[in-house]
Amino acid sequence: MKSNDIQSVPADENFISADELLKRLPISRGTLHNYIKAGKIPHVKLNHRLLFFWPNVRDSLLRQQREVTA
Repeated sequence: MKSNDIQSVPADENFISADELLKRLPISRGTLHNYIKAGKIPHVKLNHRLLFFWPNVRDSLLRQQREVTA
């Protein structure tokens, strides 16, 4: 598979929009933007749209929480 061959990437319901992510997390849109800029929330950009793979977002936030409390 070529890295730029988007058609060969399977669709997955775990990819969510920013709006869906904001429904799952108790943060504002501004905070989401700040977290993205700081690299705290993994994302992909596709056709000027941000998408988030929910398992990666969850794992990243949990890892950061453990680092702060350790």
